[in-house]
This record gives sequence, structure tokens and C-alpha cells, in this order.
Amino acid sequence: MSKSREYMSHHPDNPPEWYWINGLHDAGIMGVEAFEFPFDYNKFVGEKSKYNRNLLVLKINAKSALYDSSVEEIHLYNYKILTTDISLENRKTIWWLADRLIEQDNHYILEIDLQDFDSYPEDFTFKIKFDRAEVKRK
Repeated sequence: MSKSREYMSHHPDNPPEWYWINGLHDAGIMGVEAFEFPFDYNKFVGEKSKYNRNLLVLKINAKSALYDSSVEEIHLYNYKILTTDISLENRKTIWWLADRLIEQDNHYILEIDLQDFDSYPEDFTFKIKFDRAEVKRK
């Protein structure tokens, strides 16, 4: 008998307006782009969170998502990947199973349960810390 896993999305009681409250289960991550921004000494005011250092863009195909099919791209600013042994780059389609959004001080942690049939293990959790996000919707 095979064991099945239950995937549920969790978010803070008062989630940010950009968050996909209904969930992205069965959406596909079709591409990942990472950008590093040049340091602008004229904008630096002593706090590193006051300027954009880097950006991670997740390109989403949400046509098959069970709940929120409006998300096209997720932009995560000033990110740091917490699961350094997992890369989302150079993959075909990665399927979104569930996520947990955790709010801590001045940043967020997003834990995404993903599935990639072309890798081992097929199911894995990708964790990323970021300062702010923007979501491009249809």
C-alpha cells in the first residue's frame, strides 16, 4: 500500500496583499531568473534593506492550478535561498504542491513543496527568505 502525503498551504492570519491566499497547487514553475543589482552608494543610508540587492523571478504557468490561476510571475526582492543544496534552475516543469509563508521581523520565509518528475527525489521543499515581493497577475 502506498503512502499519500497531504499538502496544505499555510499563511499568516493577515497575509500581504500580493499573496495567493487560495493556493497554487498544480501550478508549474516554467522558469527561474536571478538578477544581481549593482550597489548604488548614493542610495545607501546605512540599512541594507533600504535598496534592492537582488531579485529572483519565478515564471508561473497557473492554467492547471486548482485555486488561483491568475499568477504569472512572482518577484522576490533581496532574497537568500535557504536550501542551498537545491537549485530550481535548468529544470523543465516543476509542479507546485503547497507552500507556507512565514513572516519574521522585516522579511518573509517562503517554503514551497515542489515536485519534479525528472529529478531525485521527486518531492522536495525549497526555502527562500526575502524582504518584499511583487506578483504579476493576468
